[in-house]
This record gives sequence, C-alpha cells and structure tokens, in this order.
Amino acid sequence: MTDKMTILIVDDEIVSRYTMEALLESEHYTLVFAENGLQGLEKAELLKPDLILLDVMMPGMNGFEVCRRLRANPRLDNLPVVMVTAWDDPTARLRCLEIGATEVICKPFNRTDLHQLVNSLINPPKASEPKN
Repeated sequence: MTDKMTILIVDDEIVSRYTMEALLESEHYTLVFAENGLQGLEKAELLKPDLILLDVMMPGMNGFEVCRRLRANPRLDNLPVVMVTAWDDPTARLRCLEIGATEVICKPFNRTDLHQLVNSLINPPKASEPKN
C-alpha cells in the first residue's frame, strides 16, 4: 500500500495529543489533530480519515456528542471511532459502545495496546481467498 492511512486525533488536552502522536508516529500514519469536538467534526467531514481517536471528556461538545453526530452523518457513519477515556469501568465502556463507538481504550494506555488496536481497525484481517 502506498498511501498513508490517516488518523484524526480529537482531544482538548495538548499532552494527550502529544502522547498519541509520540506513540503512533513510528507507524508512519498521517496524523491530524483537532482540539475540540466541533473542530473534530469539521476535519472528519473534510478528510474522511481511516480512523478517529476521540477523547470522551472535552469542554463544549464532548466525545459522546461527537460520536453521535458522526454516526448520524451518512458520509461518516462507517468510520472506525475509538473512544479514549480515563473511565476504566464496564458501564463507561458500554455507554461508549451504545452511542456508536467501534472500540474503547482507557488511559493510560501503552504503545503496544494502542498499536494493536489501531492496526486491527485500520488493517483488519482479510478473508482468505479461495484456492484455485
């Protein structure tokens, strides 16, 4: 594959954006950043990224509302959305999935966990081709 996959990272905290950038930069993805929910929706519409990493807790429009709006947009409703949260409990995970998240990852996460998750969503295993 010659084209780089694009990941949109939506997080209001610069430290979180920097951390995700540091963890993913070696994978040679094109990383695009948004500092709030509205900016995230605008960039998603403009770029139609391969994956969105979306913080749950942001001022103004939180990640839940951003995810709801992405799922309501026919152009973006199939994009993989990973909700990023500090809430490490089954209820929070279920809430994220109920509003349309593809997956949930809890902070703090490590490089291996993030890479495995991103790779599984951007490069899903292909069905085996029939043998001739």
